[in-house]
Amino acid sequence: MLTNNDGIGVEVSNEALIMLDVEKVFKKTYLDVPYANESKHQKMDIIIPNEGEGPFPVVINIHGGAWFFGDKRNVHTRSAIQLAFEGYAVVTINYRLSGDAKWPSQIYDCKAAVRFLRANAAKYNIKTDKIAVLGSSAGGHLAAMLGVTNGRPEYEDLSMSNSEYSSDVQAVATWFGVFDFINTENHKRQLVREGETYKCQDDGVADRLMGCSMEENKDKYISASPIYQMRKNMPPMLIQQGTSDKVVPYLQAIEFFNKYIKICGDENVHIDLLEGAGHGDDAFRTDENMYKVLRFMDKYIMGVKDRTYGPIPKIPMVKSSDS
Repeated sequence: MLTNNDGIGVEVSNEALIMLDVEKVFKKTYLDVPYANESKHQKMDIIIPNEGEGPFPVVINIHGGAWFFGDKRNVHTRSAIQLAFEGYAVVTINYRLSGDAKWPSQIYDCKAAVRFLRANAAKYNIKTDKIAVLGSSAGGHLAAMLGVTNGRPEYEDLSMSNSEYSSDVQAVATWFGVFDFINTENHKRQLVREGETYKCQDDGVADRLMGCSMEENKDKYISASPIYQMRKNMPPMLIQQGTSDKVVPYLQAIEFFNKYIKICGDENVHIDLLEGAGHGDDAFRTDENMYKVLRFMDKYIMGVKDRTYGPIPKIPMVKSSDS
């Protein structure tokens, strides 16, 4: 267990150890389903909507936690799971953390999870012709990487499982995710000149993920940066970032957005800069913001528009046995 003396552990709070009691709310859940067999972390939860007969469109959620901690069912995944109230099957995944495996194991896991869902679509009553992914922080980075590496075999390990199925995703929504490991500190320095304050660097989380420093292997950092892997076959993307984020400078989101437009045009990319919002801010989790996410998913995954959304129910929580 991390402690607050750890450079990364300062981000771990009691709140992050509170788990969502999804079985109390949703009648049909499949919890801790293995999607590969190389690690205890390679598991997913599949949450089926209470209403409708299916098959249901799918949104995959990838949790944050500096690639070092976090869980597919902790309180920080509640917003994504709430999409199940609006007709989406929500799949939340765990992946190998940086204390157990180094990059690119994390993207291999995410792609293996997508392949598993396509291979088992009938079993879980889900539609897999269009799969969306939503991620926050480290999960936002992995969600973006899934999108920009569609059709890139070098970013998956097909020996893990279901090699005959595609790992492509058809829509990506990111919250305060990393797009550019190379220029993070440069972006922070630019914002300091504009009046923002940054107390420290990244506490070594990127080095921990990569297993080396950027000086030792810059190419590895480039290979893990979504902004350097962008291609013409990118899916639609929704990019949301806070302007007061002290962890991931919002300049990264702007540069990624502009490069997307340059490569693919502006029709299918959307950016929201949440004024004054910090990293992991509650502003991302409001009903108003979730309606933006839902409209994006409805357009590109469900194929509907102009639905009316009511208040989004909350999901009860229970204290983790690990806490």
